[in-house]
Amino acid sequence: MMYCTLDDLKKQVAEPVLVELTDDEGLGTINTERVGRAIEDATDLINSYAAARYPTPLNPVPGVIRKIAVDIALYNLFSRRGYDEESADKSVVDRYKAALTFLEQLAKGLVSIGVSQPPTEGGATIQSGGRIFSRDTMRGW
Repeated sequence: MMYCTLDDLKKQVAEPVLVELTDDEGLGTINTERVGRAIEDATDLINSYAAARYPTPLNPVPGVIRKIAVDIALYNLFSRRGYDEESADKSVVDRYKAALTFLEQLAKGLVSIGVSQPPTEGGATIQSGGRIFSRDTMRGW
């Protein structure tokens, strides 16, 4: 399950920008495979943080997670072109940094994603078949 779609990315940046970021072959179209990979990488990153507090994948996808997935996927697409923090669109870098900060806070339990899923508990769970020896069963020994 991916946390955003190509259409979500198109709402954030113009289609010609996505063509520029993904069309290595010069066909003049968005390479959906490359976009899909950027979205998949964003989803995996989000899951790595969210799994500290919530069962993943998150379903349904909370709006804040969709927004963060878009921000990270766009950053991934800019990064594959070799854009660094000085040459990339400042807003893309700022949104990516804000997304990472939010995910760090999510993993620590400092922010919520607004879902009713119970947080996962840390630690081990122990289950046994029941008590064999007690004062009553050992009476008379």
